[in-house]
Amino acid sequence: MNALNRLVCCLLLTVLCAAGHAAPAADDVAVLTAAAEGGDPAAQYALGVHHTQAAGGQVDAQAAARWFAAAARQGHAQAAYNLGVLTVRGQGVARDYPAARRLFEQAAEQVPSAAYNLGVLYDQGLGVGVDAAQAVVWYRQAADAGHAGAQYTLGQMYYEGIGVPADAPQARRWFEAAAAQGHREAQYNLGAMTYLAAATAADLQAAADWYRKAAEQGDSLAAFNLGRMYHHGEGVTRDDAVAVRWYRRAAASGDAFALNNLGFMVYNGLGVKADVAKAYALFTLAMQRGNSNAEQALKLLQPQLGNEERMRGEGLAKAWDATLRAGGTPDW
Repeated sequence: MNALNRLVCCLLLTVLCAAGHAAPAADDVAVLTAAAEGGDPAAQYALGVHHTQAAGGQVDAQAAARWFAAAARQGHAQAAYNLGVLTVRGQGVARDYPAARRLFEQAAEQVPSAAYNLGVLYDQGLGVGVDAAQAVVWYRQAADAGHAGAQYTLGQMYYEGIGVPADAPQARRWFEAAAAQGHREAQYNLGAMTYLAAATAADLQAAADWYRKAAEQGDSLAAFNLGRMYHHGEGVTRDDAVAVRWYRRAAASGDAFALNNLGFMVYNGLGVKADVAKAYALFTLAMQRGNSNAEQALKLLQPQLGNEERMRGEGLAKAWDATLRAGGTPDW
């Protein structure tokens, strides 16, 4: 597995309220509307927020866009940003990436998320030509302002040498900045970088700590790698029961490697009661998701199964597969 192939550039598609500008109470809407119609940009912005967060789910994207536009024309940066998001989404206004870019540019000095989204537009060539170097400029502006997603993405750009020369120390610097804000993919990447470069037991312990931070936030790759470290006693005291626990968490995402390794643990009774039918089911799920090791394990396992165990294993595989596809967690 490519440990750091985790680059995810996503526009922030949620309209955000600036600090101190929560959506108004229903009793205040009439007063707010009067102020907005009188030209108050703060009222116009707040009324736009109201129409995106109306009580009872009565969202009116067209009205929100109209009021955000009115405030943006008067230089209200957060309104320009929110209108840019609606324009990217095509909510309340026609989708128009060049128009969104202009709105994000208007807001970028005051709204880090706008600078980040400009980076994404240039990174993905949305309304502009693909320009990784320009994407880096905008990501850096957002990252310097403390935007965790931009810090993470800038770290990826440095690690992979996209738009900038590859620079692992710079990548680590930005991953650390994002990880300090709880960014789980950055925490995972720090675990992977630390593990791959580990020269001492302390390095392995640090890698396990980063994986644990990410895994506790639901990162399945981190959970899988932490399970491996507990099984092999790398950076932690070997504990197969704990390894099984982390493999189960990773397998619940449908990860083929985790399903395969969990099958191995169950077959051999490592950290869990041995159960050949459950192992058969787990290997089957892993094979169905493209794991070649699981395919080989099934070939070796099949001659050992009686008819009753095979039928039970097939039933478990079918039931667990349905649970996984429905977004649930099987009773492993």
